[in-house]
Amino acid sequence: MISSIPSTPGTLLSLCGSVVLTDGGERVPLPAKCLALLAYLALEPGAHPRDVLSTLLWGDSPDDRAQGSLRQALSRLRSAVGTALVVGRTAVELAPGFSTDLATFCRLAELGDERSLEVDVTRFLEGLLLPDAEGFTEWADSTRSTLVRRWRAVLVDAARAAAARRDWPRARLLGNRWQGLEPHSDQAAHFRVEVCYLGGDRDGALAAWRAHRAARRTVTGHEPGLALRELAARIESAPATPPAPSRRMAADIPTLPPFDAPLVGRAAQWGTLLGAWTEASDGQARGVVIDGEPGVGRSRLLDDFLRFAATRGTTVLRVQGFSAGRHVPYSAIRELLSGAIDAPGVAGTDATWLAEVARVLPEVRQRFPGLRESSADPAVGRSLLYEGVAQLLLSAADEAPLLMAFDDVHWVDADSGQLLHALARRLAGAPVLWCATLAFGAVGREAPGAHLFRMLGALPAARCLHLTPLARDEVWELIRLLGRVRHPAGAARLATRVHELTGGNPLYVVELLKTLFVRGWLAADPATGEWTSAASGVDVLEAGEMFPSVREGIAERVAALPDEEHALLLTIAASGQGCEASLLSYVHGISRLRGAHTADSLAERHLVTESDGTYRCARALIASVVLDSVGPSRRREVHRMIAFALTDAAASVGRAVDPGTVARHAHAGGEAAMAHRHALRASEKSAEQGAWDDALAWLDFAASCAQTAADTKAVTDATSLLLERAKRPPRSACAPAGLAAMPTIGQSDMDLTGMIELTTAATLNGQ
Repeated sequence: MISSIPSTPGTLLSLCGSVVLTDGGERVPLPAKCLALLAYLALEPGAHPRDVLSTLLWGDSPDDRAQGSLRQALSRLRSAVGTALVVGRTAVELAPGFSTDLATFCRLAELGDERSLEVDVTRFLEGLLLPDAEGFTEWADSTRSTLVRRWRAVLVDAARAAAARRDWPRARLLGNRWQGLEPHSDQAAHFRVEVCYLGGDRDGALAAWRAHRAARRTVTGHEPGLALRELAARIESAPATPPAPSRRMAADIPTLPPFDAPLVGRAAQWGTLLGAWTEASDGQARGVVIDGEPGVGRSRLLDDFLRFAATRGTTVLRVQGFSAGRHVPYSAIRELLSGAIDAPGVAGTDATWLAEVARVLPEVRQRFPGLRESSADPAVGRSLLYEGVAQLLLSAADEAPLLMAFDDVHWVDADSGQLLHALARRLAGAPVLWCATLAFGAVGREAPGAHLFRMLGALPAARCLHLTPLARDEVWELIRLLGRVRHPAGAARLATRVHELTGGNPLYVVELLKTLFVRGWLAADPATGEWTSAASGVDVLEAGEMFPSVREGIAERVAALPDEEHALLLTIAASGQGCEASLLSYVHGISRLRGAHTADSLAERHLVTESDGTYRCARALIASVVLDSVGPSRRREVHRMIAFALTDAAASVGRAVDPGTVARHAHAGGEAAMAHRHALRASEKSAEQGAWDDALAWLDFAASCAQTAADTKAVTDATSLLLERAKRPPRSACAPAGLAAMPTIGQSDMDLTGMIELTTAATLNGQ
């Protein structure tokens, strides 16, 4: 485990590049084995038994000789570092406070600070070759891999952040470093080619593309991926320079400063999360549920803790809830498992159970080719699916503790909710921490997500965190941190007024501050980043009637957008679950590059966020304001175009599309026949997964869209067939030995859980 060791002046151990110990700037000569021992003690805090250390570095030697070599090495190190080395009769440790270059890296990387990139961890222990110390070599390789993963994460985030703020030279530099780290990665090449072009270097973008294509062909024998080939084709056919930004955007919307600051006012809640995580890591499942009013900071608290846990070796699986997802069977489970299939340990899951999981997550077959097709009847397949998911997660938990987080759990669909109920009991003895957030008043008490939230809160030793708005002094601290305010009393009046108008709700505080920047009442010093108030605006900032409401402030920012950006923002808001550049391209008749470029401008204005190529409104409140800014006819046309884009654009790249999503957009867009057709498909898909309630709900939806007698008959026939399938007794060849028949529609989740437990030691009768 890599620990961030506090830095102290004087002695410094440099581990990245040439391994050197210096004291006051002067090099301290030490043999390679002594440096290796010092590196291990510095990066693995705590006391280490002498026999473990001797085996680590002198494992090929007899015990007495290895112990003698260890004594000599410790004597040399004691002379070099003094009392920092604590040598006991049976154990050795390095006192806290010993300084290494990795201490700076770990501290800054934990904060996501791109200054951590100055420590080139890819050169960890470079030149320190110990061919007769196999144990140390294995440890060094594992540590290097962990460090490089953390370094890469910071590098990619910094590169994308530079591109988002259109700092093309910086983005290009970081893109080059990214591709240097992963020379055959299409993702890295895509970023490098795109920023070259957007930075005005079309020839450089094409040269980077050709070099990557040639390298891929030579090393792998394959062409680059479709997305990168399409990007290169668009650049080749595009003008020599990208279109200039809209004048209206540049003139009317000032560039907003970053609004990133450490958590404020949540120290107690953080301590509770840390305690639950520690207990779960020791092997007993724990639950933490976080509730509060919309905008109070539930997601922010969860975000920060997930990043913290990930840096400590925890496997983090996250489900981001969206209102549209509650209509799609197992949508939450698919999102959870999509992050799990590459987790350490999952490859050890029995292929039989992986085949069951593949029924709801087809990507499993790409990750593990050669899996058999599940032959289970849908009437009994649900219990097999439940156990398959449990086995996959147990395999992951055997390798590292699991943290399963459900942000906005109130949007979890009913089928996922039932499965998660069963999993919570099935994984009770595993190192698992369940976390869930819920907004007050988002759903009724009987909604599936509300049931799940209460169940997680009832787990053994569960913690319930009720987030409240920030106090006035906490708002002041937040503004001082965001604005880099140096004067001790600076921003006090502003903080008081903002707190009065927002009630201390962090979301409202930040959105109001953004509006003040747009209105020109606040500005940021370009040299220091410190916020200042306009000379003529000091008094109006104190006038309550001059402050807009949060909703009015967002509406102001939306209204000031150029037409093209407003149109794309409307599409993103209407999509519900977000959309990729390909969908924006189809709906608006523009290139994918132009769509991504414009959407990135919206991200720069803090109106949308981008994750893995998908753009979403930064806040649900923003989506609501955008949709309210246009009339019903325009909203209807946007939904109609999204429905066609989801089908046509997906077909053009051979990608599967969720029929339920298409049905909802088609219905909202006035395309009744299309909605009816896809609702029937959604019902069939739900039935294949054993999601009977959802299958019936989609048939009800199809019936409401029926336009002809034939449409009505199709729904009636499908309903009869569905009810027959749901009540069909299980075939003996499809069920594990001892597994009872699956319940029909309406049977309780407690019965489902009981059946899950029957499959724990079951086999699939030779399947």
